[in-house]
Amino acid sequence: MKITGTVVKGEGLGYKTANLKADQPFKLADGVYLAEVFWQSKKYQALAIMGIREDIEVFLLDFDGDLYGQILEVEIIQTLRDLIKYKSREELLRQIEEDIEKAREYFHQHGETQKDTDDPLITHGWSADNHHLSLFINH
Repeated sequence: MKITGTVVKGEGLGYKTANLKADQPFKLADGVYLAEVFWQSKKYQALAIMGIREDIEVFLLDFDGDLYGQILEVEIIQTLRDLIKYKSREELLRQIEEDIEKAREYFHQHGETQKDTDDPLITHGWSADNHHLSLFINH
């Protein structure tokens, strides 16, 4: 499944993510997903979180930037886990770190690396905002 949309402002816990306001309606079960994000002819490994809000939230591995208002394309690869309700902020932060590690392991095992793409259809930009992985929390 591919989702394209504009990055909008959000709130969070200290992990930079991009809240994506999708261009078209889509159906995606609540959960945390392995994903790839395409921006400026590059493919980025990512986690995508769906559940608390209507927007999908994306955390790009090894990316730091301020790209508000840009458009990004997210391709969902597979489910990593269901959303979980946490008793404490510390428990949540431990789970986020575990999710990031599992994502890195997946991409390493499957030979996926950040790379350029020559696909002329991939011309969108994206925006990592100062919003964070709040969708890891299931209120």
